Amino acid sequence: MNLNKEEEAQFKELLVAFQDNIELFAITLWGEENALRPKQIEFCNAFRKNKRITFKGGVGFGKTRSLAILVWWALFTHDDVQVTIFGPNQDQLKGGVWNELESLHGKLHPFWKDLWDVTKSRIQRKKDGPDCFCEFRLANKDNISAARGIHKKNNFVFVDEATGVPDEVLTVLSGVLSDENGKYCLISNPSSASGYFWDTWNGHLAPLWTKVHGKMTDSPHVTEEDLLAKEIEYGGKYSREYRIYVHGEFPLSDVDGLIPRNLVEQAIENQDAVPSDRLPIIWGLDPAEGGDRSVLVIRHDNKVLAVHSWRGLETKQLAFKVRDLYQATPKAQRPIAVCVDAIGIGNGVWSDLQYMGLPAKKVIVSSSPTRRADFYSRLRDQLWWECKEWFATENVCIPNNEDLIKELLLPNYESDSGKIKVEKKSDMKKRFKGVSPDHADALCLTFAISPTRYASKYEWTPPVDLRQYE
Repeated sequence: MNLNKEEEAQFKELLVAFQDNIELFAITLWGEENALRPKQIEFCNAFRKNKRITFKGGVGFGKTRSLAILVWWALFTHDDVQVTIFGPNQDQLKGGVWNELESLHGKLHPFWKDLWDVTKSRIQRKKDGPDCFCEFRLANKDNISAARGIHKKNNFVFVDEATGVPDEVLTVLSGVLSDENGKYCLISNPSSASGYFWDTWNGHLAPLWTKVHGKMTDSPHVTEEDLLAKEIEYGGKYSREYRIYVHGEFPLSDVDGLIPRNLVEQAIENQDAVPSDRLPIIWGLDPAEGGDRSVLVIRHDNKVLAVHSWRGLETKQLAFKVRDLYQATPKAQRPIAVCVDAIGIGNGVWSDLQYMGLPAKKVIVSSSPTRRADFYSRLRDQLWWECKEWFATENVCIPNNEDLIKELLLPNYESDSGKIKVEKKSDMKKRFKGVSPDHADALCLTFAISPTRYASKYEWTPPVDLRQYE
């Protein structure tokens, strides 16, 4: 490149402008038709301004294009720079980001294009090549040495499809941050609810990382027809795959928990589940203190009729809310019982509701089971298991309430002692960064009524086989 002094000064001035404006960089080099979209700009600026960047996204967002533009931006605007792209397999790297890098190079004006040598595995500046280059490397346990020994003043490491890279490798790669201007960027579909990448969003590493979340709908080209096609392809809009690849969200668990996902999904707005008028309506109330949510679930036989939640209410305030709702309900639709978790402040709520004349039932979930004492460890385990059996009938209906759906899938369980033990609420809150199954607990409380208690008044059909109570 032969430039006079004035042209060289203008060239350097332009590169300085590019350094602070990746959007300008992309438009100048590839034209308006390749302008970055808002979410892509957010991603690029997050990388420009921070050392640790974690990006989770669905399909169709354009993350491969964004990554390729970021790589070219780093090479054009920095000296003494090494850009390394890691990935779980060579075909994915070559067919994805490297193919995009070559494509963008081919579209450059000759003035810019001639500054670079581009091969199938390396991009290098023609002038001072060893001090300005990009390459890709495999990231696996057998090749962990490739993650070590990378040092430059401007040392930029990208990991594409990070959920497919072993945690040991991702930990080693964090060493890049010891360099003067080291940057570490993880990019992936959030397809696993555990591991290093998950930790950058939800675990102990999360406070250290700058986060960018992209969804399929961030692309202006995505239509309602596209979303419907994905819904069909992934087996429903509440499926694990739809959550990952359309919403760009982590799955709630890597395995099915106590209540299988498919049973919850098929119960959402299930029009075939029609409750019997001869069976009782039951309310379940899970009170909470301070800023947490208190939740009331209304169930009639095989259908959840409504879900109510309040935040930040004191004991008497909550009792009055429930009383007002009870009084506003037509007599024929009032509950036979309001089952209240009466541990802690719940005892005061239960007492207030009784004083107000509501059919409040005191439920101590930490007490012994009321049925099948040989099968459950505590009453809470019994109620969750009977809720599971309710779903297992495949003839139930719940509303499209995101919190309820999510929370029903949270708990795991174990039976090593010979009795069912459902995961503690405190353990779930730790595992899911403060998410508490308040809505699901309220639904489970509706199973605290004995299946035979109202036999004279209602034709009660329990969620479990009555023969076990004989």
